[in-house]
Amino acid sequence: MRCPGQDWRYWKEDAIFEISCPFCGEKVEFFKDDTTRKCPSCKKVIPNPKLDFGCAAYCKYAEVCLGELPPELIREKANLLKSKILSLLEEMLPKELYSEIQKGVETLERELKEKGSSPGTKLLLLLFYYLSPDERENLYKKAGLPETLWEEIKITLKNYKEGLNPEELIRELLK
Repeated sequence: MRCPGQDWRYWKEDAIFEISCPFCGEKVEFFKDDTTRKCPSCKKVIPNPKLDFGCAAYCKYAEVCLGELPPELIREKANLLKSKILSLLEEMLPKELYSEIQKGVETLERELKEKGSSPGTKLLLLLFYYLSPDERENLYKKAGLPETLWEEIKITLKNYKEGLNPEELIRELLK
């Protein structure tokens, strides 16, 4: 499987862009998956200013796609995404439910760590489960999740029966 984020068939208009060379001002064209480009004028190597490995925080194919990334980078990206979504959820949910979800996040992360698994998508399923379809869509957009991940979350959520309390949902996610 090729990562949809790296497959040009799924790219949008902003996947190819130009920047001015920081050394000479000449235009340099980048593709979104370029790590660096050489300026055609001054020949200096310029890093891609829009390169984002945020997908590595949750994608089960990240290691195959991107090679081995420093664990600190993956952890930092995952924590940023989790914090962003939790912050948005705090505004959307009643305090009691939000508090239960926070505890559930801690439990799920601890249990999966003990099993040697990454929380990845399971954590996102917990965070999106208690929202209505419209609230889910709104959260997905505000959090800036990649569309392919969002599609996976929507499909997977259909596999879980409605009305589970956080403890029951965590048991299901740990299966």
